[in-house]
Amino acid sequence: MKSLGFAVVGTSRRWVAGFTILLALMFCVSVAQAKEYEAEQQRIELLFPKVTEISEPEGEYQVRTLADGVGTIYGYAFQSINVTDMPAYSGKPINMQILLDPKGVIVDAYMLEHHEPIVLIGIPEQKVHDFNANYSGIHVDQRVVVGRSSDKSAVTVDAVTGATVTVMVINEIVMRAAHTVAVDLGLVEAGATARPKPALVREDVFQPTSWTELVGNGAIRRMHLTRGQVDDAFKGTEAEGVDVAAAEQRDETFIDLYATHLNPPTIGRNLLGERQYADLMANLKPGEHAFAVLANGEYSFKGSGYVRGGIFDRVQLR
Repeated sequence: MKSLGFAVVGTSRRWVAGFTILLALMFCVSVAQAKEYEAEQQRIELLFPKVTEISEPEGEYQVRTLADGVGTIYGYAFQSINVTDMPAYSGKPINMQILLDPKGVIVDAYMLEHHEPIVLIGIPEQKVHDFNANYSGIHVDQRVVVGRSSDKSAVTVDAVTGATVTVMVINEIVMRAAHTVAVDLGLVEAGATARPKPALVREDVFQPTSWTELVGNGAIRRMHLTRGQVDDAFKGTEAEGVDVAAAEQRDETFIDLYATHLNPPTIGRNLLGERQYADLMANLKPGEHAFAVLANGEYSFKGSGYVRGGIFDRVQLR
């Protein structure tokens, strides 16, 4: 790897399971963007047959109100990409249409667009649609867990074999977006407990694992961008035409970036080795977490701030 960075982050000792690292370049290369999809209207007609009027997207989250001719509101529709652009396994967001009723109950969560490799060339897409059907009837204040849970109040849904990371991200997208919009519309109170309960890193759990396995199961996250993708992302901006790749250079790597949380022994011990992992953990203060960021390619994730003061100004942790 040409670039390597370690970051130590002070947080509460109660670490949220299923953490997300967002390594944000200084421009947007998101493939999933808000646009109109034929499936949106089809799902609304299927699930709200009494609706005759659909408003234009309104507010910060571009929510459409579903009503009839006499002003009765039956529900609300919005795209998750307007609420959260959390990257999935592919490194790109999944865009969902979410339908809510006036009581804050999810009526439908339908996948509009994705770029998940396992769904494109592996498992049938219908399996993911079947997984998403589980959200019908769930209130935005409920806690939903993919797999088993010791929390008897939680709603549990089975993972999709071969696409566990993808459906875990979908779960976070759906519940986070639904709760955020419901609060914004006044359907539920802002203090409602829809967020997952915090969890602890299990320091006693270790399994010998290879780099390939850690990347494959999502423990190490990857984002790969070519020069052509970057050029396309800048079209229509002031930077269009700057350092454009020739036709034969469009497939060359702009950045091939990896990031991971080092505290879990199955990740940290396998990557660093027993001694270096022990030294790193010994140097962390209570509640601190260590992350590794690595990359190849022309673009540096460190940024200009790193040169001046050691600050990684192109990396964000959420």
